[in-house]
Amino acid sequence: MNKSPSNVLNLQRHPDGPMAAMRSVRHAGRYEVVTVGRNPEFEFIGSDPYNTNVGTGLVIPSTPSADIGGARYLFLLARASFGTGEQSPTMEGARLVGIRQYVDLVARIPARTAPLATDSGPPEGSTVTFRKEIVSPLWHPFDGDISWHVMVIGKTQRDTRNPLNADSVIFQDAKSPALLYQTQGPYTPPNGGRPWGVPIGASLGNIHDLRYQWREERAEYVFDMPIPTPCDVALFASVRQNDPALNPTIDSEDCGFFGALGPEDQFVVAYPTFAQYGSIAGSLVFEDNLGREVP
Repeated sequence: MNKSPSNVLNLQRHPDGPMAAMRSVRHAGRYEVVTVGRNPEFEFIGSDPYNTNVGTGLVIPSTPSADIGGARYLFLLARASFGTGEQSPTMEGARLVGIRQYVDLVARIPARTAPLATDSGPPEGSTVTFRKEIVSPLWHPFDGDISWHVMVIGKTQRDTRNPLNADSVIFQDAKSPALLYQTQGPYTPPNGGRPWGVPIGASLGNIHDLRYQWREERAEYVFDMPIPTPCDVALFASVRQNDPALNPTIDSEDCGFFGALGPEDQFVVAYPTFAQYGSIAGSLVFEDNLGREVP
């Protein structure tokens, strides 16, 4: 006689179980929570068949941190919630297995002249936008930088209601990707500019480089960290926006040195009066293994 599964969790994966052919958060599997937010560039053209104006990542405000008292912009990039039932003494629980980081440089250049009737191109008064993904892990502009924080947040509720709230811009805390603020005009971050919660691990609580690249093919195999349920796991980023007026320049007589520069420095030198942080994104990769017994 075959021994029946020992509990309901196993029944969920049993061929004849009550949840056969139906995916559940209790099934063993991986999923990725990615930054998605409002992007003004899509307001008039839409970004999908549903005519939304969102895209991957959040737009970093262009006002330099030096102009708002040195304040750093605090972003919530990704967040997932886990309940008590997603952990068991005899079964493996939810785990954090990977991270991705993304940030780019942007140069927004005003179109100075209207095109001729026979020409194609941006009309007068519009803005031409050029972007460059930052790929050098340790690079940062002259007076700007970014830190990343993977935090565990207890099951608490904060009142985030505020008349200044907007899409992807939320008072103090959020459940979805957003720029978090305490005040606006001028901007100040909540919690003294520090992310909510406690670090999920010593090496992930305060990251100062692009350690986990966006284009990593095997992000789900980076590490394997158990999640102390019940809690939320969140990825924050603290950005000091650079001032384009402080970008370095190269005289035309020194153009021979241009090829010796890294890709990010080449972009800054090409657009010295415009180049600054543009958009930021991140993701957290989780694995649920509640159907698998602990060896």
